[in-house]
Amino acid sequence: MWKRFFLWNLPLTAAVVSAAVFAFGFFTIVRGHAGIAVSAPTAPVVEARTTGKLNIAILGDSLARGTGDQTGLGIGGNLDAMLARRKIPVDQTVNLAVNGARTADLLRTMESRNVQQILAASNVIVVSIGGNDLFGDVQSLDGPPKNPDEILDRVRGHVNEIVKKIRQASPRSRIFLIGLYNPFIDSPWGGQANGLVNRWNARLMEDFQDDRDLTVVQTSDIFSHRHRLSLDRFHPGTEGYQLITARIAESL
Repeated sequence: MWKRFFLWNLPLTAAVVSAAVFAFGFFTIVRGHAGIAVSAPTAPVVEARTTGKLNIAILGDSLARGTGDQTGLGIGGNLDAMLARRKIPVDQTVNLAVNGARTADLLRTMESRNVQQILAASNVIVVSIGGNDLFGDVQSLDGPPKNPDEILDRVRGHVNEIVKKIRQASPRSRIFLIGLYNPFIDSPWGGQANGLVNRWNARLMEDFQDDRDLTVVQTSDIFSHRHRLSLDRFHPGTEGYQLITARIAESL
């Protein structure tokens, strides 16, 4: 009997437990609480759900991921909490953001069939992208980017393509495109950075002014007169994330 137990029952039990642990880990990642980017579930989805609940997808860079928020909530966690307090039902929030992502990275990510399925299942899509294109690697940045107008035009084209792909996957979703703020306001070239940020935000407003279901979330004023950055002096801190997220929640 014991021989049979060790040869058959024990390996079978171990296999079942391993499968359960894997499933739990995958679910945690998809829900956006594991701190890394997700692939996506493979269940086929045709269009955004019509259950009366919000299905939220978050795309983009480290700001979308929530980097710098000491509470660990970021935009996704804060949005869930704010909507719960207002008794607005949320089915799920999926965070697809990747630290360091640029517009070209996000475009490649959106080619995935699994990502397109998540977008199709979402009726609210939050996007933060473009800051890394414009400002580059903050650790080595010691001045404004060279040829800023050339960079603006290229990144602007990428963002328009990103929105186009979102619309193809989820035509009736509400899109919240997060504008830029100036994290270098106290640096010697803070004034130049202000000009770049203002031009970028103005172009976003111009490009999407006719899209009634797209909101450009302004953030520059949140950080212009009060210190709301995290310890890295680049990403929002806890209060900064709360204020950005409040502007999204108020529109839902």
